[in-house]
Amino acid sequence: MKKIYLLVMLPFLSLAQENEEKKFTGEIKSNLFDLVVGKTFNLGYEHFLNGNQALQFDISLFDTYSYIDAGYIEKNNLMGFQASYNIYFSKNKDYHGFVFYPFIKYRTGTQEIEDYYFYNEDILVTRKYDLSGFEAGFGLGHKWLFNNKISLGVGTQLGRNLSNDRDFRDNYSEIDFKVNVTLGYRL
Repeated sequence: MKKIYLLVMLPFLSLAQENEEKKFTGEIKSNLFDLVVGKTFNLGYEHFLNGNQALQFDISLFDTYSYIDAGYIEKNNLMGFQASYNIYFSKNKDYHGFVFYPFIKYRTGTQEIEDYYFYNEDILVTRKYDLSGFEAGFGLGHKWLFNNKISLGVGTQLGRNLSNDRDFRDNYSEIDFKVNVTLGYRL
């Protein structure tokens, strides 16, 4: 009798375990550091792949370049679109722990920055810069998972500007440094 009862209940027990171990397909997240320091609204989606790897797509409104002059920006219509390939190095954690990611980014738009005239310190002028172009680089970080749904990530990324615009190169570094403090929710 016990064997028959066990055979009848076995499919239900396996379904109950499967429901408890729900597999998430992705995560929506935002970089809070960019919002506070750079006044940039960032929204991203990370799609989980097999092998503890993921594709991530981010859009940044009012983007900044390496936080340079973020306090002096008067007008900013810069938008950034970034794609990255996230590789997690933990064998026992699903899509969290130490992460490395190569990325490419495209920016489009302009920024107007208040600056003092170069030859006369008393004259305040507004300069407009076109920061459109491509960037490629990599990032490193760590992500913690809470209650199997909420993530907190910290990290940094370093990118090289691929633009040939002389005005851009004369006023900005070719290296773009960013800090990430992200809050995410698994879907």
